[in-house]
Amino acid sequence: MTEFIDRILNNSTMVFYLLLVIALLLTRIPIAGKYFRCLNTMLHEAGHAFITLLVSGEVIAVNLFADTSGTTVTKAKNRFLQILIAAAGYPSSAITGFIFLFLLSKGHYVVILFILASITLLLMVLSIRNGYGLFWAGTFSLINLLLIYFNSQQWIYMGAAFFSLIILTDSVLSVVTLFVLSIKTPNKAGDATNLQKFTSIPAVIWSLLFLAFSGLVAYLAITRYFPPLSGIIPNT
Repeated sequence: MTEFIDRILNNSTMVFYLLLVIALLLTRIPIAGKYFRCLNTMLHEAGHAFITLLVSGEVIAVNLFADTSGTTVTKAKNRFLQILIAAAGYPSSAITGFIFLFLLSKGHYVVILFILASITLLLMVLSIRNGYGLFWAGTFSLINLLLIYFNSQQWIYMGAAFFSLIILTDSVLSVVTLFVLSIKTPNKAGDATNLQKFTSIPAVIWSLLFLAFSGLVAYLAITRYFPPLSGIIPNT
């Protein structure tokens, strides 16, 4: 049994696809799943905050909630800038997933953990204001820092791959949820609803644009940076 486990762990391609399955399944179960899905929420809200600062706006507060939702309260000078800020969330998480898969393919596992810990700690110190958000940011930062501190290459790879795959998959699944909401309850479809208010373009159109962008980014990440399935059963 030990030999069988060792063979699996020594096959990086098999570990990658096992982590992909775990990421898809784990994020759909209560409590633990919602905890890890908050990773995508955090990057989504970080996208809003980053664009706000980029256009010289003001980030008042970032909130992360236990149901995986989040809010970023900002101030901007005009409606055009408000549109840019509102549109930044979903593309940000999709692009982050793509970048992390690129870094993973190049072997830069620790870099992924450092980036995640840095973004989370910055938000925690500067912007996150609610209790669950502070709890989540503190514990998630600690997980990343402990993986780096103990310096086990196997665990660093698994942590970096697991988080990257959660971000990539949830960047698509979260937009699918948004699309459904924009059809059923267009006045409660988050960023799509806000963009509808700013532009008078229906929320469902915005959600379709987000879905197309996230789907394209995920497709490019999969075709370019997923290891070949043939590597699961190496030639003997």
